[in-house]
Amino acid sequence: MYAVLGETATLIDTGNPGEKSFYQLKSQLKEHNLSFKDFDHIIVTHMHTDHCGGVSLIQQEASLPVYVHELARPVITGGEPEFNRINHFFSDFLKECGADPAVHQHAWKYKEEIWQNVHFVNEGDEVYIGGRTYSVLHVPGHSQTDILLIDEEQGVTFVGDHIIPELAVNAFIEPPVPGGKDRPSPLIQYRESLIRSKGRNLGRCYSGHGLPFSQHIELIDKRLAQQDARCQQIHQVLNECDKNVYEICQEVYPHLKGGIVFLGLSQIQGHLDLMEARNEVIKEVQDSIDYYKLI
Repeated sequence: MYAVLGETATLIDTGNPGEKSFYQLKSQLKEHNLSFKDFDHIIVTHMHTDHCGGVSLIQQEASLPVYVHELARPVITGGEPEFNRINHFFSDFLKECGADPAVHQHAWKYKEEIWQNVHFVNEGDEVYIGGRTYSVLHVPGHSQTDILLIDEEQGVTFVGDHIIPELAVNAFIEPPVPGGKDRPSPLIQYRESLIRSKGRNLGRCYSGHGLPFSQHIELIDKRLAQQDARCQQIHQVLNECDKNVYEICQEVYPHLKGGIVFLGLSQIQGHLDLMEARNEVIKEVQDSIDYYKLI
């Protein structure tokens, strides 16, 4: 989270859901003689709960407009039917991987959260942060709603979780848009977004986790190489025999158990999407489970 002060004050991201996170943020702002009512609006870098979870509680205290990417619209406006559609997708995804939803799927319960005065942004739009103009760059991959907020004149970019020096972020599997048939291929998207980011003057980057950094091109090259290395590791695993996504995950990430297995499945599936696009593997469905073999 960032409180950006200038001609105005803008809040970028809101932290986790729940009162504990809300009051922690409120206390931190108070230390700097700020309250939620001092801000002009909220900008959400992407729709993961550790970044957008505090919106509804903040809006109950201060009626701040919120800006977020257009692809967040179904989750924000879809209510319980959209929640159920997403849960059903993940249950099916786990089964297709060869995992057991009863063991490996979190038992989330629907909790209504109403966002007010929402403004949906798209690629190329401009938003104001601390009174300055920033351009929006849509960078799907980590999530479908990831955006960069770029002020090339000042040399400042808020990158959310798109690139983080301290860790290689996951490109999470997500359902297709409502009414759509095919899910996105998030790692392929993420690589395309990373390459697009290389071509921009990001300057000083402020990420959702860790310290600010400047060498974004070198970091992106490192992440792309790490993804290629992971593909090679999966290639070696498939040298033994054809395997489903869960079986590959167990070999690559043996420490993942229970609900957090999804993190590994998402990683493996993303790399298999990439390998399939490169004609390195082929998928075969056996008893409704996806198996992969080398070409």
